[in-house]
Amino acid sequence: GANIRHMPECMWFLYHKMMEEYTGSEGFTQTRSLYAGHFIDNVVSPIYDIVAKSMKSKADHQDKCNYDDFNEFFWSRRCLTFSYSSEERDESWDGKGTGMGERPFGQTFPPIIEGLSAAPKTFLEKRSWLRGILALSRIVEWHIATFFLLLVIAFARELVWGWVYFLQVASGVFWLLNSLHLFWGLLEVWASYPGIKLTGTAVCGSFFTLIARYLILVYQTLYFTWAFSPRQGSHLGINEDATFWFWQYIWLSLLCMIPYLFDSFIQIIPSLSTSLYTSQNVYVQSFLNILFPLSRAYVGKEVHESFQHAAVYMFYWGTLIVWKLFFSYVFEVYSMVLPSLEMVDDYMNYPDQSFARMAFLLVLRWSPQFVVYIIDMSIWYAAWQAVAGTTVGFSEHLGDVRSIADIRKNFGQAPENFCKKMLSPDAGSRRGSSASFLGGSSANNIPNSEGASLLGTDPHRLQSYVNRLLDVRIQKWVMFSAAWNEIIDYFRQEDIVSSSESDNLKFSRFDGFSQAIYLPVFQTAGVIDNVLSEIERPLDDLPIVTDETLFRPISDHVTMLTAVSEVWELGSFVFLQMLGSVHNDDFSTIMN
Repeated sequence: GANIRHMPECMWFLYHKMMEEYTGSEGFTQTRSLYAGHFIDNVVSPIYDIVAKSMKSKADHQDKCNYDDFNEFFWSRRCLTFSYSSEERDESWDGKGTGMGERPFGQTFPPIIEGLSAAPKTFLEKRSWLRGILALSRIVEWHIATFFLLLVIAFARELVWGWVYFLQVASGVFWLLNSLHLFWGLLEVWASYPGIKLTGTAVCGSFFTLIARYLILVYQTLYFTWAFSPRQGSHLGINEDATFWFWQYIWLSLLCMIPYLFDSFIQIIPSLSTSLYTSQNVYVQSFLNILFPLSRAYVGKEVHESFQHAAVYMFYWGTLIVWKLFFSYVFEVYSMVLPSLEMVDDYMNYPDQSFARMAFLLVLRWSPQFVVYIIDMSIWYAAWQAVAGTTVGFSEHLGDVRSIADIRKNFGQAPENFCKKMLSPDAGSRRGSSASFLGGSSANNIPNSEGASLLGTDPHRLQSYVNRLLDVRIQKWVMFSAAWNEIIDYFRQEDIVSSSESDNLKFSRFDGFSQAIYLPVFQTAGVIDNVLSEIERPLDDLPIVTDETLFRPISDHVTMLTAVSEVWELGSFVFLQMLGSVHNDDFSTIMN
């Protein structure tokens, strides 16, 4: 079962088929009693046997299926024609409870292990550096195109080009992008052929794309060359000047750039990609099947983020890219323009200069700059990541709790915040009473009728100060304790905390005691020492010394008040157990 976690598509298939079976059998009365381990024996183990057999094969990676191949088997709707279970069919089982011998829902399909056994090799990673370049094709393409544009800007600034000539030279980026796209297509053919079995639609779509890109590249090259002709000439039987051919190049290039522009647009609004991939329009699906064969996959069509998250993401990368381009232009590109021009000037103005030598020196000088241009993005990414992490940390108040005192302080505020988030404003209120869970929780805010019942009739008795815990706040703590204990129990089940840590973190309940709950040990440990320090502090700074002023720091502090209440009650219980029932009345008189 642990190995199937590497096959998420398989797990989704199992969920889908079991949900389908459950829905189909809903309302039926007849059920089967299955032994413990039935699912392991009939579902998990057969799938594992198929995967393990392939993975343990001594054949080369080109001749055996791995996790990627098995995952891609579930990309096709064909996988839904199989049953998830390998259990032998029982003709006596009646799926509808009619006793007519009908098979269980879904058991008319062959088991999934038959499909996995016959699954073709669909993922083949050829061992070559070109495979790594293909995997990073979008990053490499972006760096090459932007480096070219920075070169054009730098040379235009140094040589004082006019804006018309500058745009003509900069438009060469269209030819560059089409060339790179054609190169990536050829690499994909190299990576897929002949080891991967492709559908006819995928093959036709790839072939059509390569042929179209190649023809466009040929005409782009011709039009771009004629756009720089010094005089009017006749080309392809058309007698026009350079401006005409330049605009032919632009219109053809824009046609080639439509997929880039469309992909950029749906990246800005991610929900559009989901709407497009899940569209039931025949023309849309035909267009995608031909030009984007991967869209035929059964998975990965509804994984978009919200526009709000996408906007934050685009702002992050937008600022990062703008700064990276500015820094690279100043320190990596423009600084090399003048030395390059001087080298070309030496070649043009001095005799017996080798063009090959000049070209080699130019490549030698610009290669380190381009390498640094590719690498420094990771440096700026680390810096932006640090800034973004710091911003998120401040906004989420990460690191505000740095000591046990901070933990106790924030834990004391947790029930109040819990009730504000989870309960309505009038939750817990009673008719004729203004008290509620989300209202004022201080003892001073409780109405007189409730205060008398909660705090006692004699405010001068010590028990009255202890009983202050029994106000509306304790109701919030009771509700919060239930949720908190569930969280700690989950942590214990996942082995995040130990048993002793779980006991220290959970709220306690004792039958027969007056308090509904008792705070976790970590919250009250050592608090009695703080209470004694408050009582023993000098009284010179108090204008009037009364029980109210003396105990106010304790009664206003939830944790201190709870600790005193627990010590008072538990101490009373211990003394009563030590003295016995004979002294029960005497002890009650003394304590009260």
